[in-house]
Amino acid sequence: MTAKKLLFISLSFFFVLFSLQYLKDVFYKWDGYSYYIRFPEILPDFSLAFILWTIPGIVVAFILWVMLYVLFKALSNLNKAICYEHIIAWFIIAALIIIVKKESDFSLKDLGNIYRLIILTLVPVIVTAVVWIGHKPIERHAGKILYKIYDLITPLVWIFAFLFIFAVPFSFFTFARAVTKADYVSNGAQVFSTDKNRPNIIFVSMDALGARDMQLYGYNRPTTPFITEWARNAVVFKRAYASSNWTPPATMSMMTGQRPWIHKNWHLMYLYPFRHYEQNLPKLLKDDGYATYAFVQNFNATADSHGIGYAFLSNEQYFTFLYRPPGIEGNIYRKIDFLLDKTNSPIAVEWVLKHPLLPIWLVQSDTDKTTTPPEMVYDSFLKHISIHPRQPFFAWLHLEMPHFPFLPQKPYMGMFGDGDKFNTEQKQVDTGLLGKCCFGPERQKEVDILKKRQDEFILYGDQQFKLFLSRLAETVDMSNTIIFFSSDHGTSMSRGYIGHGNYRLYENVTNIPLIIKMPDTNNRYKGINGTVIDVPVEQIDIAPTILELAGIPAPKWMEGRSLLSRMEGKFVEPRPVFSMELGRNSAIISDPLLTKYSIAIWDGDYKLIYYSGWEGKKTELFNLSTDPGETKNIFHEKPEMAKRFLKQIESGLSQATKRQYTLSE
Repeated sequence: MTAKKLLFISLSFFFVLFSLQYLKDVFYKWDGYSYYIRFPEILPDFSLAFILWTIPGIVVAFILWVMLYVLFKALSNLNKAICYEHIIAWFIIAALIIIVKKESDFSLKDLGNIYRLIILTLVPVIVTAVVWIGHKPIERHAGKILYKIYDLITPLVWIFAFLFIFAVPFSFFTFARAVTKADYVSNGAQVFSTDKNRPNIIFVSMDALGARDMQLYGYNRPTTPFITEWARNAVVFKRAYASSNWTPPATMSMMTGQRPWIHKNWHLMYLYPFRHYEQNLPKLLKDDGYATYAFVQNFNATADSHGIGYAFLSNEQYFTFLYRPPGIEGNIYRKIDFLLDKTNSPIAVEWVLKHPLLPIWLVQSDTDKTTTPPEMVYDSFLKHISIHPRQPFFAWLHLEMPHFPFLPQKPYMGMFGDGDKFNTEQKQVDTGLLGKCCFGPERQKEVDILKKRQDEFILYGDQQFKLFLSRLAETVDMSNTIIFFSSDHGTSMSRGYIGHGNYRLYENVTNIPLIIKMPDTNNRYKGINGTVIDVPVEQIDIAPTILELAGIPAPKWMEGRSLLSRMEGKFVEPRPVFSMELGRNSAIISDPLLTKYSIAIWDGDYKLIYYSGWEGKKTELFNLSTDPGETKNIFHEKPEMAKRFLKQIESGLSQATKRQYTLSE
């Protein structure tokens, strides 16, 4: 076999191999993508992913050919019996091992460094031994087999080459999206309000912070000493409820005042972003003269992924708020950040991250340092507002903490005990508890230690919030600034369940903090601070409250109601409060709207959770005044009440199906 022929075979083989692997992934993933995005919308992402996926294969094939050629020249000088076929056989066997490893559940990352090194050393030795033992039949038959394979795959080479050429122009649409996304762009001439009496509004939301994990709300550990003291002179809502139990739908409800059954943002927005969503809070504020800013640290909560990036004057990419470690690992992630910024195609970047020729796990190291420090968000906002002191302004600061991994910085790590346990990301992952849904009573001790890390992480966030407010007072006129503090949802560390999402809508994931701090020196709000409100309110009430404080009427498409009347002590007609998990349903198909879901409803002290499509799940009814831990299901004891709740859920679903984004102002 000649070197030239070997080059053509190598290029063809790897091109076809990676193309087939890509097609397999496309057909597999499209089954999920099709729930949330239409094919024409995702075609540019598929095209770019195909290019990014196959180019490394072509490059590696060329490098491999050079290696084979150099290796052959070197070895043939030592042993004339060695031929191209032997070296090719070695690489083919090694490649098969890699493919088998990739298709199996086995991961070197799960092993210790010593065992990983042993395996990486033994595999080449074993492959060499196999080739040596079978060198004669390899010499006789390998060349013929390769020529036969080359003849068979040649039609596929032409087909995939055509697809590759076809993908190039379509991939440019992803770059066009990146160029047009909102980033310090006003998207048209903005008229700023000149009324300096209109308040600045800052909305700080933390990720996965439940009210029941905060000292302010009666938790037994001092997790929020500063917030507890700060809230004494603010309005505290004891029973605020998230619209959903995980980030994308909950943060969308924050920014729209709509429940998930209306905005239909109930999936991984990072991968399947809304391209444009018209009905949103920041657009209303911006259109009425407010400068609007978004500083979001969680990739599943970004304004761009919600389709509302255009409504913010400043909307930085989430990875600008991430800590990247020094060295090779950090450089790789910075390159990935650059690629994501230039393409605005998380789908394509995800494919790159899973490329077998990019084994990031080889350079990943364990760490005790959080990659999402809240001070990076605070610093960025304070820097921006000092350079662009436009007033009035609305700023949304969404922090990733205290979401897993729970990595409080010194001196908070170990403050609640067992500081030598689960004190790095890998140690927490190795428990097998996080992201695994359920655990038995035999593992409760480990969960209790993880809970200490989470509580320390919350304490770290509490103190960073304290520093932020101190610096904010030096930058902004606090006499005319209103601060909202809340979270998207909570986190379960009990009831045999760790995390959030899934079908569970218990209090530990739905009951969220909500604190509104009015200016102390403003007569308009005198007497409001210091109020504690102990009735159920919804996350969707935040948006219309912000609008009323800004002097803007709430549109009809908002389901929430302003909380200002309640804060002022006025009578407000009670109504049910809802939370829902709808992520197993199509966001495109309108009829039926939902097939598998969980919906919780609160009215007074009672709460009902209805499960539809979840095998083995039953409707639950609780009296939270006598059973705050939701341990006793009284569904059969109060059938009339349960029936009324179920009718209210049915009515809400029916109205949501009719609306289907057709409401106009």
